[in-house]
Amino acid sequence: MKKILFLLLLSFSATGQSNQKKIDSVRVLVENAFNEKNPANLFQLTGEVFRKQLPETELKNVITQLHNQLGIWKSSVFVKSVDGVAFYKGIFEKATQDVYLALDASDKISTLLFRPNTDNKPKKDYLVATDNKMQTVVDVKVDSIVRPYIQLKHTTGLALAIVTDGKVYTYNYGETKRGNHQLPDPDKTLFEIGSISKTFTAILLADEVVKGKMALDDPINKYLPDSIPTMAFKGVPLTLKSLSNHSSGLPRLPINLYKKGDPIDDPYKNYDTERMYTYLKHFKPFREVGLNYEYSNFAVGLLGNILAVQNHTTYEKLLADKITGPLDMKHTFITIPAKQAGNFAQGYNEKGEATSPWDLNSLAGAGGIRSTINDMVKYIQANMNKAPANLQKAIDLTHTITFEQGQQIIGLGWHLTKNRNIYQHSGGTGGFRTLVAFDKTKKTAVVVLSNSAEEVAPIGFELLKINK
Repeated sequence: MKKILFLLLLSFSATGQSNQKKIDSVRVLVENAFNEKNPANLFQLTGEVFRKQLPETELKNVITQLHNQLGIWKSSVFVKSVDGVAFYKGIFEKATQDVYLALDASDKISTLLFRPNTDNKPKKDYLVATDNKMQTVVDVKVDSIVRPYIQLKHTTGLALAIVTDGKVYTYNYGETKRGNHQLPDPDKTLFEIGSISKTFTAILLADEVVKGKMALDDPINKYLPDSIPTMAFKGVPLTLKSLSNHSSGLPRLPINLYKKGDPIDDPYKNYDTERMYTYLKHFKPFREVGLNYEYSNFAVGLLGNILAVQNHTTYEKLLADKITGPLDMKHTFITIPAKQAGNFAQGYNEKGEATSPWDLNSLAGAGGIRSTINDMVKYIQANMNKAPANLQKAIDLTHTITFEQGQQIIGLGWHLTKNRNIYQHSGGTGGFRTLVAFDKTKKTAVVVLSNSAEEVAPIGFELLKINK
C-alpha cells in the first residue's frame, strides 16, 4: 500500500470546555462523514480556526486521499485524553491509524490528526525521559508527535527545535548513549547530520558564483585534473549546477566505493580522491545532462572536492571559513576535536545495535558534517534571511529553483515541496536520521536530530505545522 498520508488539521486549541462525552459524539459524526465520502458534512463540524487553515475545497481533497489509502473506518478505540485532546486508535479497512480529536469552546472541531499507528513495532516498557515540561498546549502537541517515535524499542535519543516568529523552542528526548541516562544537550551533543551536508556544499558553490569565481554552468572538467576525460553526453558537459541539483547523470554511489578489506561498518572511510579520480577516468556519461533527476552522493561529494581544490584548501577548512565561522557555529565539524569526543552521541541502526561513526573522506561534502541542535538552529535561521550580508546572497542563490521534474523541485542542494513554499533536506548515516525544513513565507522552521536509524522526516513535517 502507498505510504499513508500524514495529515495534521490544525490547530490544537483545545479547552477545558471540551469534555470526553462531547468529543466522542463528534468522533462518531466524523466517522460517518468519512465513510460516506462526504467532506461537506465533516466541514460543518469544524470551527473557525480550523476552517481558516484548511478551507472546504482542501478538506475535500484530503479526505478523498485518506479514504483511498485507508478504506472504510471500521471502529475506534479510546486510548487517553490530554488537555482536552482525545487519542483514539482508528481501525480502518487497510490500516490502523492514531487519531487525535479536540473541540473548541463552541464544540466545533479544532484539531483532527491522522497518523500511522505504531503498535506493530516493538515498544519500550518504560517512559522515555524528556525535558519537555508539558506545561502548554504546544508542549503537549510536540509530545504527541514525538512520543510514539521515541517509545519505539530501537530508538534512543532525539533533539528538536522549532523556530517561529523569531523564537526558538527546543526539546530533548531519550539518551545520547543507551543506558547513560543523559538527555541530548542542545549546545554540546553532536549528531551526524548526513545528507543535510549537501545544502552546506551548495552554499559553498553559490558563494563562489556570487563572487564571480565560478559559474553554475561551468563544465566540471574545468576544475578536474587533465587526466580526467571530458565528462559530457552528446556534447553537453556535466556542469557544477548539475552536480548540486542531482541532474548530472552520475550514479548515487561509485562502483569502486568498496574494496576488499574496507570496513563494512564505515563504508566511505577509505574512499579518497585517488579512488574518486580513478572512477571518473573510467566513467562514460550515458544520460542527457540537466534533464533527469538521479540523487547522487557521488556528485555532491565530487563538488565538495572541486570547491576545496579551487580554494587551495580542504573541504573542512572551507566549511569553517565560509559558513560555520561566520554563523558562529562553534560545535559543527567534519573531524570532531579530541576534547569534543565525549559529546558525540552514539548512533544505533534499525535493530538498535550500536554503529561506528562514518568518515566520508573525499565524499564529505555529501554527508560528513556533525553538529548540535543549537548550531543547526543558527544554520536554519541564516537560511531564513538572518545571515551576514556577505553570505546572504549565496544562501539566497541556493533557494533559486534550478531543476524541476514532476515532484522533484530543487534549488541548489535544497529540495522544495510541490507548492514551493517549504525547503527541506533529510539525512541518514549508519546510526543517525535527521531533517531540516523551513517555510520562508511563514517564517517557521524545524530541525530534528536523532541518534537512531528510525526515520524522522514524518514527525519533522508534522512539527513544522505547529503554530506557536
